[in-house]
Amino acid sequence: MRITHHHGAGGRGSRRHGAGAAGLAALLALSVAGCGIRSMDVPVDAGPAPSRASCTAPEGAEGVNVYLVCGSRVESVPRDVPVPDPTPAEGEGTAGSGSPERSTDPAEVSPAERLAVAGRLLRELQAEPPEEEQAAGFSSAVPEDLRVLGPTGDDPERLLRLSLHPDDLPAFALVQIICTFAHTRPVGDGTSVLLGGPVEAEDREARGYTCATSLRNRPENARNAGTEVVLPPSPGGAGDASREPDTE
Repeated sequence: MRITHHHGAGGRGSRRHGAGAAGLAALLALSVAGCGIRSMDVPVDAGPAPSRASCTAPEGAEGVNVYLVCGSRVESVPRDVPVPDPTPAEGEGTAGSGSPERSTDPAEVSPAERLAVAGRLLRELQAEPPEEEQAAGFSSAVPEDLRVLGPTGDDPERLLRLSLHPDDLPAFALVQIICTFAHTRPVGDGTSVLLGGPVEAEDREARGYTCATSLRNRPENARNAGTEVVLPPSPGGAGDASREPDTE
């Protein structure tokens, strides 16, 4: 009896099977490449890129501190802001100097003078920051059409009314205004400021705001940061101090 071995046929079948598998793998590789998918050895981080903002105020400027947005907080930036000098009270002056002494005590200046300074500060916040401040990551959220008005009727003299109620402002913008006003005499007392909305608003609630470090670090809490001030009923008309100043 002769036994026939079929090694040759089996070898050819294996080679054909191997070639078919290799071709299938190549097709799969081409289809993956065609879909734009790349093989990666490490997971992809889908989170936001880290901020490179330094939040360091440029050197050289002195005078008024304005508060701008940087990252997730509000920081101070010194600027040479030409704020109007308050007019001294009658008879006030420095003995022997021959010139009156300027007072920046909020209790010793008129509402119109306080309003003039507040208007200048607001315009500073609304302006686009200089290039060097932008390079450090600073920006402003204060609306360009926002206006500041003085007290009217029986309002407290220190009250500043905004053309939008503070609750209607973006949280970052409100913190910018609070801190810039509060730390600039005679607008604020060095730590706090009294703000309200327009007279014609149904909700006339005004609040006293303090520029605290916790508020600057968490601006989203601004709307709950003020202390309510009860105002008298709205009078029939507004006084002269309620008009926006024309001084630059």
